[in-house]
Amino acid sequence: MWNYLIITASNEPQACGYRAQLDIRLRLGLLPEVQNVLVVADPGGKRIGSGGSTLCCLMEVLQRELGDNAAGAESFREVLGSLRILIIHAGGDSKRLPAYGPCGKIFVPVPGESDSCLPITLFDRQLPTYLALPAPPVGAGQVVITSGDVMLWFDPEQVSFDKPGLTGLGCYADPRQAADHGVYCGIESGRVKLFLQKPSPEQQQTLGATDHYGQSVLDIGVMNFDADTAAGLLEIFGVQPDGSGKLTLSGEMGRAVMDLGLDFYRELCCGMGSEVTSAHHIRMAHSSGSIWDDSLLGRLLQGLRGIDFNLELLRHCDFIDFGTTRHIIRSGTVLMQQDRGASRLHSCLDINNDIHDSGQLIGSSSWVEGCRITSPLTLGGENVVLGVDIDQPLSLPAGACLDVIAGFDRTDGEIWFVRCYGVDDTFKDCAGQNAVLCGIPVPEWLEMVGASADDLWDSAVPADKRSVWDARVFPAVNSPDQYRDWLWMFEPAKATEQQLANWKAADLYSMAEIAQRTDQDAFFQRRMAIRAGQIRNSLRKTFRRGSEFSAAELTHILTNTPDQYPDRTHNTGGAKPAAFWDCCQSRDFGPAPERFQHLLQANALRPNRRLGRKTR
Repeated sequence: MWNYLIITASNEPQACGYRAQLDIRLRLGLLPEVQNVLVVADPGGKRIGSGGSTLCCLMEVLQRELGDNAAGAESFREVLGSLRILIIHAGGDSKRLPAYGPCGKIFVPVPGESDSCLPITLFDRQLPTYLALPAPPVGAGQVVITSGDVMLWFDPEQVSFDKPGLTGLGCYADPRQAADHGVYCGIESGRVKLFLQKPSPEQQQTLGATDHYGQSVLDIGVMNFDADTAAGLLEIFGVQPDGSGKLTLSGEMGRAVMDLGLDFYRELCCGMGSEVTSAHHIRMAHSSGSIWDDSLLGRLLQGLRGIDFNLELLRHCDFIDFGTTRHIIRSGTVLMQQDRGASRLHSCLDINNDIHDSGQLIGSSSWVEGCRITSPLTLGGENVVLGVDIDQPLSLPAGACLDVIAGFDRTDGEIWFVRCYGVDDTFKDCAGQNAVLCGIPVPEWLEMVGASADDLWDSAVPADKRSVWDARVFPAVNSPDQYRDWLWMFEPAKATEQQLANWKAADLYSMAEIAQRTDQDAFFQRRMAIRAGQIRNSLRKTFRRGSEFSAAELTHILTNTPDQYPDRTHNTGGAKPAAFWDCCQSRDFGPAPERFQHLLQANALRPNRRLGRKTR
């Protein structure tokens, strides 16, 4: 049993969306191995990094456990020594995966089969592995942190967390893959000599991280530490109660976390290891993006000196990254291949779509999710299509991404955002530094549509701060089927004068503003409605003996799914959608209520189910 499962969020709106998804899973009995489920947002909506949010999670747990009796390091050690805490870091703006900003990367729908009434997400597929990680020695306490945007496949029984200090999990990988992550260097008897963050293949070779077979040991993001280590970290950053009894970060180190952010892998892990030096710590932290000055890093290094750093090297681990738009196509394909035992996938990734009548998916190497398709959709390859109703034939060029998301305009009126962009568009980059939109350099795209920089960004924003993420490019429309009016954005050189005039006159929004104005309820309700339709169309499979579909899930569908599929729906307040009952009767299940009662009595529908048991 884990005492706490905590998911971190960037801000309170994102945290509210996460809480809603976790609450559903709690009501359905999908988290039976966890006593307390929390979502902890970065304070004030200011990003403070994975290290900073880890500290906030520990402070939240201690506040709950100790109340006003939090006295300092010794009380922290005593409480944490009796707890198992799993922290999944899921805060982020999704700048590299904008289509799933509304749900966050952790709740990205992914390929897979399940008996659940919920569309399967990355969280649902990754959590069983984390919950199966071994417990620590009695009294040692346990904090495990991991990332919400990767799918890890390894055997938890390979792992041991019996050593004091910090223990990370790693696996062999190509140095080119490892260059985007952390790398363990110079492991000896399970002890880590050095830790590298985002080192180039050349750096890995120079520092001795590459073995005779040309492999490096990749950090898969899972870190385990005991209560002594946790209390030591809290002490380094001055965690103590303020005048009201609330735990806060204090002193110069605590202020540095709030002002500069603290990355667990960059500032902390790079400062640990049996052979770490101040020069290595500073060089590695700065080269991977740290803005901590040398003096602060020096103080941090001194505080980390007494922490042992260990490695558990996994014999086998699949590290599947869902961090970017292109990654979800590649990683989704890998999941499908592994699920089906296929060496190649010759079709598009069809994820929780409603395809019927003359609807078709034509193409390959593309990701299509949450769509209703009654007419052919032809894709050129490397496409991402989300939340679109396709009732007329539609063709998209290679690399084109299209999503339609319900939201609210600046007067809180209901609208839909239409977003056309490219699979490799770089929303994080400055517009003048190699940033592209729809695969076209931003200056060229602006010239093609006859717009100036001031049309897209506030004039008060300096040129070197203007990113595509903040550019007002994407139109808001009154009806979701109006997305066809904006497909010219993929090839602006071919746009008509009228199309360009309509764009300039439109109510335009940036990715950043859309992230704040998305209707999260509508986003999830659309997926839920499509999933309910799939269940209605496969009732014999759903109600087979041995199914993991539960009575709680049946109730959830009946009380939360409308008869039809509008884009914006809300809880039906307990009403039973007639369409579901009628469908049951039409398939010779007999009068629906009596049939369901029989299933319950026969235990064909379980009161609840364990997450992941029938997920593959």
